[in-house]
Amino acid sequence: MSTHRWLRGAALVLTLAAASLTGCGEIKVRAGAPVSPALLESGLSVGQSTAEDVRRVLGEPLGVGRELMPQRGEARTVWSYHFEEGQVSLAGSGDTRRIFVWVFLAASRYDGYLWVSSFPGDRPAD
Repeated sequence: MSTHRWLRGAALVLTLAAASLTGCGEIKVRAGAPVSPALLESGLSVGQSTAEDVRRVLGEPLGVGRELMPQRGEARTVWSYHFEEGQVSLAGSGDTRRIFVWVFLAASRYDGYLWVSSFPGDRPAD
């Protein structure tokens, strides 16, 4: 068998293998840890809980920064937490859900949170 014919046959086999993979297989994705509003509300008190209390209840933040909402007038420290899970197929389709939580600290004291979720169970009833 000539080298040219062998390479053409190998290319055909690889093309067929790649084409068969596109319809098969899923990758499950899971990152971070979920944070529920109930955990925040039962474990922390606005103006009283310290940054260490937040760490004890939620763990280390995934991100640390600052936020400034014009109506407040003063910037606060913000810690971010994130949870994600989903499935992605090798064909390119998929479905993922996320929870984002931003915890606000003013003068090293817990000052509230913003919680956002795209999980179906967290949606309000119509």
